[in-house]
Amino acid sequence: MDGVKRVKGSYTVEMALISGVWLLVIFSSLLLILGTQIKVWKTAQICELSVYGSGRAVIDEKDAVKETREKAADMKENYTISGGKKAISVSFEKHFKIPFQNLHWDMKGKWKSSVIKPVNFIEEVQKYRKLSKNIK
Repeated sequence: MDGVKRVKGSYTVEMALISGVWLLVIFSSLLLILGTQIKVWKTAQICELSVYGSGRAVIDEKDAVKETREKAADMKENYTISGGKKAISVSFEKHFKIPFQNLHWDMKGKWKSSVIKPVNFIEEVQKYRKLSKNIK
């Protein structure tokens, strides 16, 4: 035992140095998961609003954007809604602040849903089928 030098507390010092890295990895992973989940929720909401608006446009073209805006106001979120007879478009912008060195995550999403009137679509398909039969 004369030639062996003992170092007491070396594991404690090593763990103190490594624990900061582990905490950084854990908290950054949690913030990444939280931010991704927020973006998924927002994207699902704008998809739902866009489809709702295109469905309302089949019934009444003039009030579809207005009714979609009213539904978005019920959700208490800030969405940009535009469109007309052909399509309804819904988008969002979210500023997700990360409480570390003034980092932030700017999330943007846009969803566009076309207005398809089933009766007009079926009539056009039948018209083209008759036309293709006459060509043969």
